[in-house]
Amino acid sequence: MTAIAILLLAAAIAFGLSKFLRLPSIPLLLLAGAGLNALAGYAAVEVPQELIRDMIEIGLAVLVFAAGVELSPRRMRGRARAVTILAVVQFLALGLAGGLTAIWLGYEWTTALYIGCALSASSTLVVVRQLQQRRQMFEPYGRLVLGVLLLQDIFIVLIMVALLKVPEGWLTVIHSLANAVALGFLAVAFHRWVVPFVVKRMKLDDEELMLGALAVLFAFSAMASLLNLPFLVGAFLAGFAISAFPMNGLVRGMLGSLSGFFLALFFISVGAFLTFPDWQMLGHGLIFIAVLIVVTVLLVAVVAEVVGYSSRAAVEAGLLLSQTSEFSLLLALTGVASGQISGELFSLIALITVSTMALTPFISRESVALRLVKWHPRYRSGEGACEVMAGHAVVLGYGRAGPRTLHALKERGIDVVVVDEDAGVIRHLIAQGIPCVQGNGSDVRTLELAHCREAKVVFCSMRRTRDAQRALEYLKDCPTETIVRVFEPFEADEVVAAGGHPVQTAHAASAQFLDWVEVNLPKAASRP
Repeated sequence: MTAIAILLLAAAIAFGLSKFLRLPSIPLLLLAGAGLNALAGYAAVEVPQELIRDMIEIGLAVLVFAAGVELSPRRMRGRARAVTILAVVQFLALGLAGGLTAIWLGYEWTTALYIGCALSASSTLVVVRQLQQRRQMFEPYGRLVLGVLLLQDIFIVLIMVALLKVPEGWLTVIHSLANAVALGFLAVAFHRWVVPFVVKRMKLDDEELMLGALAVLFAFSAMASLLNLPFLVGAFLAGFAISAFPMNGLVRGMLGSLSGFFLALFFISVGAFLTFPDWQMLGHGLIFIAVLIVVTVLLVAVVAEVVGYSSRAAVEAGLLLSQTSEFSLLLALTGVASGQISGELFSLIALITVSTMALTPFISRESVALRLVKWHPRYRSGEGACEVMAGHAVVLGYGRAGPRTLHALKERGIDVVVVDEDAGVIRHLIAQGIPCVQGNGSDVRTLELAHCREAKVVFCSMRRTRDAQRALEYLKDCPTETIVRVFEPFEADEVVAAGGHPVQTAHAASAQFLDWVEVNLPKAASRP
């Protein structure tokens, strides 16, 4: 109990410093754990290594379970092809890049294989948290990223099972993979039939629901152990099994504080388990981090755009996926337990994982994505130079309503300039002879190219209201009327305060838009 109290005290101090200094909590938790390890010679602060290993495994089980709850396959509907292509290409390319880099740095092939696999998957824990904070879980690129995470987690679980059984021969590897697949099919059946039945037929209160979720976790972990699989494989499949809506939302709400508690214990324990890296290890870690970020951003940006996503969405997806996974630590931990890799390599993988997790909130910012998109060659070549215009209409974001909007404006003899960031949309508009600018409606340079200050009206139908806020700021003190599509009442209030005219929800948007057009833009006289 004293050792657990020491871990909790160190976690509390780390969280307090995180809040006070406004820094990410994960690095500080690791430093606190490393501090405990450095003071291990003092009896008052000594934490047994067995307890640290147990805390790492328990913490990973809860975190992996929570990650599985977020990965409902229903979010892949209509995107299966794009998700599969991107997940497979990223996983294989990053694994190959990581393995070749390790061999170039002098590591032997088994170690290089572990490093390549550790670099190949992205963190569900970090990415989901970022999407939730930005309210982008249900945006197209958010659904794409979640689908990629699901497939990558499945890939790395299977690879982890195979790597652990390689010393026992290929027949054992095949048998273990068959067991993992069978347990996966059981999780799919539970997801499709058992969870919907429970939700429809039984009314569970919060305590019963929590006990039921934990029972599923323990049941799948026990079945994994009976099948001679890592029990963490069962924990992930248990989370996936109850990821169906609305069960996942209910469980997620109850797991919030619980997963936060075990998150703290996990990273404190990982920090206490690490060996202090020498300068060579630090240098190698920086090289692997650079390879991971550069390859992920470039590769995901290219592949996501090829499968139909806009340049900006593709770059944002690449930035969000540019970190290693909690499964990387799981893979390294099981490798250490089996004797296939050393504790020093575990420390290197943990260094890469934690560093990239801590960097993700900074490198995945919208401002970073916009800067990278400006370097896109198709982005620049797609920009159409519009003639000097005045009294025209500007449509920021073509979307599904774009054709109807253009038709309504043409009926009234109003010239139109369309601004969109999707290269495919721009090519389509150019083929139709419609003046257009490829870019983002929140970018001042793009707004200048569309002559928004000289326009009669600007329609903002961009997917994010904060993009419209930037356009409103640019158009401040101009006579231009600005109509903004919004989704929430508080967003409407913000638009009004900024001088715009909000239109809430799709149905209201069409009605209010047509009313505004009828009053302010009368139809042009019919031509003979």
